[in-house]
Amino acid sequence: ASSAGAADGAFPVSVDHAFGTTTIGEKPERVVVLGWAAQDTVYALGVTPVGMPSYPYGGGEDGVLPWNDELFDADQTTLLDTADGPPLEAIAALRPDVVLAPYEGFDEGVYEDLSGIAPTVAYSGEPWTTPWREQTRMIGTALGMTEEAEQLIADADEQVAGIAAAHPEFEGLTFAYTSMGAEALYLYLPTDPRVQLIEDLGFTVAPAVEELAAGADGGSFYAQLSLEKAPEIDSDVIIGFADGLPADEVAALPAYGQVPAIQRDAAVLIDDEGFGAAVSSISVLSLPYALERLVDQLATAAKNAA
Repeated sequence: ASSAGAADGAFPVSVDHAFGTTTIGEKPERVVVLGWAAQDTVYALGVTPVGMPSYPYGGGEDGVLPWNDELFDADQTTLLDTADGPPLEAIAALRPDVVLAPYEGFDEGVYEDLSGIAPTVAYSGEPWTTPWREQTRMIGTALGMTEEAEQLIADADEQVAGIAAAHPEFEGLTFAYTSMGAEALYLYLPTDPRVQLIEDLGFTVAPAVEELAAGADGGSFYAQLSLEKAPEIDSDVIIGFADGLPADEVAALPAYGQVPAIQRDAAVLIDDEGFGAAVSSISVLSLPYALERLVDQLATAAKNAA
Protein backbone atom coordinates (compact mmCIF):
# COMPACT_ATOMS: atom_id res chain seq x y z
CA ALA A 1 0.00 0.00 0.00
CA SER A 2 1.14 3.51 -0.67
CA SER A 3 -0.04 6.50 1.28
CA ALA A 4 -0.11 10.26 0.95
CA GLY A 5 -0.20 11.96 4.31
CA ALA A 6 -1.57 8.91 6.11
CA ALA A 7 1.23 8.68 8.65
CA ASP A 8 -0.40 11.35 10.80
CA GLY A 9 -3.99 10.59 9.83
CA ALA A 10 -4.12 13.42 7.28
CA PHE A 11 -6.18 13.11 4.13
CA PRO A 12 -6.31 12.60 1.22
CA VAL A 13 -4.67 9.16 1.22
CA SER A 14 -3.98 6.82 -1.69
CA VAL A 15 -3.88 3.02 -1.75
CA ASP A 16 -2.41 0.96 -4.59
CA HIS A 17 -4.10 -2.29 -5.62
CA ALA A 18 -4.58 -4.63 -8.57
CA PHE A 19 -6.75 -2.20 -10.52
CA GLY A 20 -4.76 0.96 -9.93
CA THR A 21 -4.78 3.51 -7.13
CA THR A 22 -7.71 4.62 -5.01
CA THR A 23 -7.67 8.05 -3.40
CA ILE A 24 -9.81 8.73 -0.35
CA GLY A 25 -10.38 12.43 0.19
CA GLU A 26 -11.64 12.49 3.77
CA LYS A 27 -11.56 10.15 6.74
CA PRO A 28 -14.27 7.56 6.09
CA GLU A 29 -17.14 7.42 8.55
CA ARG A 30 -19.25 4.75 6.83
CA VAL A 31 -17.14 1.72 5.95
CA VAL A 32 -18.26 -1.37 4.00
CA VAL A 33 -15.95 -4.37 3.94
CA LEU A 34 -15.91 -7.30 1.51
CA GLY A 35 -13.96 -10.54 1.31
CA TRP A 36 -12.55 -12.65 4.07
CA ALA A 37 -11.16 -10.89 7.15
CA ALA A 38 -11.41 -7.20 6.22
CA GLN A 39 -13.86 -6.56 9.05
CA ASP A 40 -11.29 -7.97 11.50
CA THR A 41 -8.77 -5.22 10.82
CA VAL A 42 -11.48 -2.57 10.81
CA TYR A 43 -12.77 -3.77 14.19
CA ALA A 44 -9.23 -4.03 15.58
CA LEU A 45 -8.66 -0.39 14.60
CA GLY A 46 -11.71 0.61 16.63
CA VAL A 47 -14.03 1.22 13.66
CA THR A 48 -17.45 -0.41 13.26
CA PRO A 49 -18.36 -1.23 9.64
CA VAL A 50 -21.82 -0.35 8.37
CA GLY A 51 -21.77 -3.47 6.18
CA MET A 52 -19.82 -6.72 6.10
CA PRO A 53 -20.33 -10.20 4.62
CA SER A 54 -22.36 -12.89 6.28
CA TYR A 55 -20.27 -16.05 6.57
CA PRO A 56 -22.21 -19.28 5.97
CA TYR A 57 -18.99 -21.26 6.54
CA GLY A 58 -17.78 -20.83 10.09
CA GLY A 59 -20.23 -18.09 10.97
CA GLY A 60 -22.79 -20.21 12.75
CA GLU A 61 -26.51 -19.54 12.56
CA ASP A 62 -26.09 -15.76 12.64
CA GLY A 63 -23.40 -15.63 9.94
CA VAL A 64 -20.91 -13.92 12.28
CA LEU A 65 -17.47 -15.46 12.75
CA PRO A 66 -16.69 -16.52 16.34
CA TRP A 67 -13.93 -13.95 16.92
CA ASN A 68 -16.28 -11.18 15.77
CA ASP A 69 -19.15 -12.18 18.09
CA GLU A 70 -18.36 -9.69 20.84
CA LEU A 71 -17.76 -6.86 18.35
CA PHE A 72 -20.71 -7.30 16.03
CA ASP A 73 -23.79 -5.14 16.64
CA ALA A 74 -26.74 -5.83 14.35
CA ASP A 75 -28.05 -2.31 14.99
CA GLN A 76 -24.88 -0.81 13.50
CA THR A 77 -23.74 -3.35 10.91
CA THR A 78 -25.72 -4.91 8.07
CA LEU A 79 -24.75 -8.43 7.06
CA LEU A 80 -24.41 -8.79 3.29
CA ASP A 81 -25.11 -11.93 1.28
CA THR A 82 -22.05 -12.16 -0.98
CA ALA A 83 -22.57 -15.73 -2.21
CA ASP A 84 -23.13 -14.48 -5.76
CA GLY A 85 -20.66 -11.60 -5.55
CA PRO A 86 -20.94 -8.17 -3.96
CA PRO A 87 -24.63 -7.16 -3.69
CA LEU A 88 -24.36 -3.76 -5.32
CA GLU A 89 -27.81 -2.44 -4.45
CA ALA A 90 -27.51 -3.42 -0.81
CA ILE A 91 -24.05 -1.84 -0.61
CA ALA A 92 -25.26 1.38 -2.26
CA ALA A 93 -28.15 1.56 0.23
CA LEU A 94 -25.61 1.74 3.07
CA ARG A 95 -24.16 4.99 1.61
CA PRO A 96 -20.55 3.99 2.26
CA ASP A 97 -17.67 6.47 2.22
CA VAL A 98 -15.30 3.63 1.28
CA VAL A 99 -15.43 -0.06 0.33
CA LEU A 100 -12.51 -2.09 1.66
CA ALA A 101 -11.87 -5.41 -0.10
CA PRO A 102 -8.13 -6.14 0.13
CA TYR A 103 -8.61 -9.93 0.17
CA GLU A 104 -11.23 -10.65 -2.47
CA GLY A 105 -11.59 -12.10 -5.94
CA PHE A 106 -13.92 -9.91 -7.99
CA ASP A 107 -12.97 -8.82 -11.50
CA GLU A 108 -12.33 -5.33 -12.82
CA GLY A 109 -15.93 -4.88 -13.94
CA VAL A 110 -17.20 -5.42 -10.39
CA TYR A 111 -14.47 -3.13 -9.10
CA GLU A 112 -15.72 -0.40 -11.44
CA ASP A 113 -19.30 -0.96 -10.26
CA LEU A 114 -18.21 -0.68 -6.62
CA SER A 115 -16.13 2.39 -7.38
CA GLY A 116 -19.28 4.00 -8.75
CA ILE A 117 -20.74 3.67 -5.26
CA ALA A 118 -17.69 4.73 -3.21
CA PRO A 119 -13.90 4.73 -3.41
CA THR A 120 -12.97 1.04 -3.40
CA VAL A 121 -9.74 -0.61 -2.26
CA ALA A 122 -9.31 -3.95 -4.05
CA TYR A 123 -6.81 -6.74 -3.50
CA SER A 124 -3.17 -6.43 -4.45
CA GLY A 125 -1.63 -8.82 -6.99
CA GLU A 126 -3.75 -11.89 -7.65
CA PRO A 127 -7.22 -12.61 -6.20
CA TRP A 128 -7.33 -14.20 -2.75
CA THR A 129 -3.58 -13.92 -2.14
CA THR A 130 -2.99 -10.60 -0.36
CA PRO A 131 -0.87 -11.43 2.73
CA TRP A 132 -2.54 -10.53 6.01
CA ARG A 133 0.10 -7.96 6.90
CA GLU A 134 -0.46 -6.17 3.60
CA GLN A 135 -4.23 -6.30 4.09
CA THR A 136 -3.76 -4.67 7.48
CA ARG A 137 -1.56 -1.92 6.05
CA MET A 138 -3.94 -1.23 3.16
CA ILE A 139 -6.88 -0.83 5.53
CA GLY A 140 -4.82 1.23 7.98
CA THR A 141 -3.84 3.58 5.17
CA ALA A 142 -7.43 3.90 3.91
CA LEU A 143 -8.64 4.81 7.39
CA GLY A 144 -5.75 7.17 8.13
CA MET A 145 -4.47 4.86 10.88
CA THR A 146 -1.13 3.63 9.61
CA GLU A 147 0.65 3.70 12.96
CA GLU A 148 -2.16 1.78 14.64
CA ALA A 149 -2.10 -0.80 11.84
CA GLU A 150 1.64 -1.28 12.23
CA GLN A 151 1.16 -1.87 15.95
CA LEU A 152 -1.46 -4.53 15.24
CA ILE A 153 1.00 -6.27 12.91
CA ALA A 154 3.82 -6.04 15.46
CA ASP A 155 1.64 -7.54 18.20
CA ALA A 156 0.54 -10.42 15.96
CA ASP A 157 4.10 -11.06 14.80
CA GLU A 158 5.25 -11.18 18.40
CA GLN A 159 2.67 -13.86 19.19
CA VAL A 160 3.66 -15.97 16.18
CA ALA A 161 7.38 -15.57 16.88
CA GLY A 162 6.82 -16.60 20.50
CA ILE A 163 5.11 -19.81 19.41
CA ALA A 164 7.88 -20.57 16.92
CA ALA A 165 10.49 -20.04 19.65
CA ALA A 166 8.58 -22.32 22.03
CA HIS A 167 8.46 -25.07 19.41
CA PRO A 168 11.93 -25.46 17.91
CA GLU A 169 10.85 -28.90 16.69
CA PHE A 170 8.89 -27.17 13.93
CA GLU A 171 12.04 -25.76 12.35
CA GLY A 172 12.92 -27.51 9.10
CA LEU A 173 10.00 -29.95 9.03
CA THR A 174 8.25 -29.99 5.68
CA PHE A 175 4.50 -29.62 5.29
CA ALA A 176 1.71 -29.63 2.75
CA TYR A 177 -1.57 -27.73 3.20
CA THR A 178 -4.57 -29.35 1.57
CA SER A 179 -8.32 -29.61 1.27
CA MET A 180 -9.30 -33.27 1.21
CA GLY A 181 -12.76 -34.26 0.09
CA ALA A 182 -14.27 -37.49 -1.11
CA GLU A 183 -14.45 -36.13 -4.67
CA ALA A 184 -11.72 -33.47 -4.85
CA LEU A 185 -8.22 -32.81 -3.55
CA TYR A 186 -6.59 -29.37 -3.45
CA LEU A 187 -3.07 -28.27 -2.58
CA TYR A 188 -2.58 -24.73 -1.28
CA LEU A 189 0.44 -22.95 -2.73
CA PRO A 190 3.02 -20.67 -1.09
CA THR A 191 1.05 -17.64 -2.33
CA ASP A 192 -1.75 -18.52 0.11
CA PRO A 193 -1.74 -16.70 3.49
CA ARG A 194 -2.66 -19.87 5.38
CA VAL A 195 0.49 -21.53 4.01
CA GLN A 196 2.55 -18.48 4.93
CA LEU A 197 1.38 -18.71 8.55
CA ILE A 198 2.73 -22.27 8.87
CA GLU A 199 6.02 -21.08 7.38
CA ASP A 200 6.14 -18.31 9.98
CA LEU A 201 5.90 -20.99 12.66
CA GLY A 202 9.09 -22.62 11.34
CA PHE A 203 7.91 -25.24 8.87
CA THR A 204 9.04 -25.45 5.23
CA VAL A 205 6.79 -26.12 2.24
CA ALA A 206 7.50 -29.63 0.99
CA PRO A 207 9.11 -29.84 -2.48
CA ALA A 208 6.31 -32.24 -3.46
CA VAL A 209 3.82 -29.37 -3.33
CA GLU A 210 5.42 -27.44 -6.19
CA GLU A 211 6.16 -30.65 -8.10
CA LEU A 212 2.54 -31.82 -7.97
CA ALA A 213 1.17 -28.35 -8.64
CA ALA A 214 3.30 -27.94 -11.76
CA GLY A 215 1.18 -30.35 -13.77
CA ALA A 216 -2.18 -29.63 -12.21
CA ASP A 217 -5.16 -27.40 -12.84
CA GLY A 218 -5.67 -24.57 -10.39
CA GLY A 219 -5.52 -20.88 -9.66
CA SER A 220 -3.31 -18.28 -8.07
CA PHE A 221 -3.29 -19.94 -4.65
CA TYR A 222 -4.22 -23.59 -5.18
CA ALA A 223 -3.79 -26.64 -7.41
CA GLN A 224 -6.43 -29.31 -7.94
CA LEU A 225 -5.23 -32.90 -8.01
CA SER A 226 -6.92 -36.17 -8.78
CA LEU A 227 -7.43 -38.31 -5.68
CA GLU A 228 -5.01 -40.90 -7.03
CA LYS A 229 -2.23 -38.34 -6.56
CA ALA A 230 -2.79 -38.14 -2.80
CA PRO A 231 -0.13 -40.74 -1.89
CA GLU A 232 2.43 -38.58 -3.72
CA ILE A 233 2.05 -35.75 -1.20
CA ASP A 234 5.36 -36.48 0.50
CA SER A 235 5.83 -34.23 3.54
CA ASP A 236 6.75 -34.60 7.19
CA VAL A 237 3.42 -33.09 8.27
CA ILE A 238 0.18 -32.55 6.42
CA ILE A 239 -2.55 -30.04 7.27
CA GLY A 240 -5.90 -30.50 5.64
CA PHE A 241 -9.49 -29.40 5.63
CA ALA A 242 -11.67 -32.47 5.97
CA ASP A 243 -13.97 -31.23 3.23
CA GLY A 244 -17.53 -32.20 4.13
CA LEU A 245 -16.60 -35.22 6.23
CA PRO A 246 -15.45 -35.87 9.81
CA ALA A 247 -11.68 -35.98 10.05
CA ASP A 248 -11.54 -39.67 10.94
CA GLU A 249 -13.60 -40.56 7.88
CA VAL A 250 -11.31 -38.59 5.60
CA ALA A 251 -8.25 -40.33 7.02
CA ALA A 252 -9.95 -43.67 6.42
CA LEU A 253 -10.63 -43.06 2.72
CA PRO A 254 -8.36 -45.31 0.63
CA ALA A 255 -6.63 -42.47 -1.23
CA TYR A 256 -5.84 -40.46 1.91
CA GLY A 257 -4.94 -43.48 3.98
CA GLN A 258 -1.90 -43.85 1.73
CA VAL A 259 -0.60 -40.32 2.35
CA PRO A 260 2.70 -40.77 4.22
CA ALA A 261 2.02 -38.15 6.89
CA ILE A 262 -1.44 -39.57 7.59
CA GLN A 263 0.03 -43.05 7.91
CA ARG A 264 2.44 -41.68 10.55
CA ASP A 265 -0.39 -39.84 12.33
CA ALA A 266 1.48 -36.63 11.54
CA ALA A 267 -1.62 -34.89 10.25
CA VAL A 268 -3.80 -32.00 11.37
CA LEU A 269 -7.24 -32.58 9.85
CA ILE A 270 -9.71 -29.74 10.35
CA ASP A 271 -13.42 -30.53 10.38
CA ASP A 272 -14.66 -27.74 12.67
CA GLU A 273 -15.98 -24.85 10.57
CA GLY A 274 -15.06 -22.10 13.02
CA PHE A 275 -11.50 -23.37 13.21
CA GLY A 276 -11.45 -23.83 9.45
CA ALA A 277 -12.63 -20.26 8.88
CA ALA A 278 -9.99 -18.90 11.26
CA VAL A 279 -7.07 -20.55 9.46
CA SER A 280 -8.59 -19.63 6.08
CA SER A 281 -8.92 -15.92 6.84
CA ILE A 282 -5.72 -14.95 8.60
CA SER A 283 -5.99 -11.57 10.31
CA VAL A 284 -4.95 -9.76 13.44
CA LEU A 285 -8.16 -10.96 15.13
CA SER A 286 -8.44 -14.51 13.77
CA LEU A 287 -4.81 -15.39 14.52
CA PRO A 288 -5.23 -15.89 18.30
CA TYR A 289 -8.37 -17.97 17.71
CA ALA A 290 -6.63 -20.09 15.07
CA LEU A 291 -3.36 -20.58 16.92
CA GLU A 292 -5.09 -21.63 20.13
CA ARG A 293 -6.59 -24.56 18.20
CA LEU A 294 -3.74 -25.25 15.81
CA VAL A 295 -0.47 -25.24 17.71
CA ASP A 296 -0.99 -28.25 19.99
CA GLN A 297 -2.13 -30.33 17.01
CA LEU A 298 0.92 -29.23 15.04
CA ALA A 299 3.14 -30.18 17.97
CA THR A 300 1.64 -33.68 18.04
CA ALA A 301 2.02 -34.02 14.27
CA ALA A 302 5.63 -32.84 14.49
CA LYS A 303 6.39 -35.39 17.20
CA ASN A 304 4.93 -38.19 15.10
CA ALA A 305 6.81 -37.01 12.03
CA ALA A 306 10.15 -37.68 13.71
